[in-house]
Amino acid sequence: MQGLVKYHGLRDWALRLPYHDSISVNTTCMMTEASLDTEGSGGIFTEGRANESANGRMGPVLSRISPGSKADAFRIDSRNVPSARAKGIGYSSSAGAALTLLCHAALRGGDPDMRDLSRTARLFAASAARSLVGGFSRLYASDDEGSYAERFAGPKEMDLRMVVVPLSSAVRTEDAHREVMSSPFFEARVRSAQKRCDEMEEAIMRNDLARLGALAERDTLELHALTMTGDSRLIIMTGDSLRVIGKVRELRSEGVEAYFSMQTGPSVFVNTSGRHQDKVLRAIRRLGYRSFASGVGGPARIVRAPKAARPRR
Repeated sequence: MQGLVKYHGLRDWALRLPYHDSISVNTTCMMTEASLDTEGSGGIFTEGRANESANGRMGPVLSRISPGSKADAFRIDSRNVPSARAKGIGYSSSAGAALTLLCHAALRGGDPDMRDLSRTARLFAASAARSLVGGFSRLYASDDEGSYAERFAGPKEMDLRMVVVPLSSAVRTEDAHREVMSSPFFEARVRSAQKRCDEMEEAIMRNDLARLGALAERDTLELHALTMTGDSRLIIMTGDSLRVIGKVRELRSEGVEAYFSMQTGPSVFVNTSGRHQDKVLRAIRRLGYRSFASGVGGPARIVRAPKAARPRR
């Protein structure tokens, strides 16, 4: 998932309520797959290893789906495809969406109300609410009831193409979120990002790639300026990030439709068109970076319905 207008910081950590709206688009090249074993136990395992962080985050999610349920009462195995030790490509978002939908299917069954379920996924990660509904989606910042995600467009409205460049970092996203209010530019960021959401949604509905690209680049630079001016002066961009950005600008000067975008990590998304995607992909790979071509992805979905769970309490 690529955040086109990113949220930064949370005004309520328990409910994971952001300060302003945000907009993202799901990818087709990267995803989280999860399965639930009602006969097993021990909670969530990622790539075969117990994931204590995910278990902690799933507590409020499970309580809302089925009060009294606990993550360690059954076994959930998840994996990211493709596997990548990278930050800022949205794997925590896709994981939250996948795990929320999976547990709802096992504990409640039936077709969920996706707006309501997005409120539940938000308890895992605010961005998971958007990943759950898929396509181009907007998370509204409000109270618990009003903070939900809604899909407003898909590939029919805008056939956006992306090139994803995963890059690694030791900086934790949560650390960046926690100190964002210490930046002297925080209040200006909240106003700017809220306004930009309306502009971004309009650009998508008009199928205006140049406008989308310019807005995402501005949002990226603003987000990282905020991170760098907090108390810890975190610099999440790396030399590799800047090298990819430099190539994107070089391509654009040559007439290629290419615009960079980053989240709270060093990984880079390049927004482009169908006619220029292959050229962008080749250029990034020639720099020596692993990269993936993507279109606009759909919502989280159940591939095979899990057996109804009766979690031990």
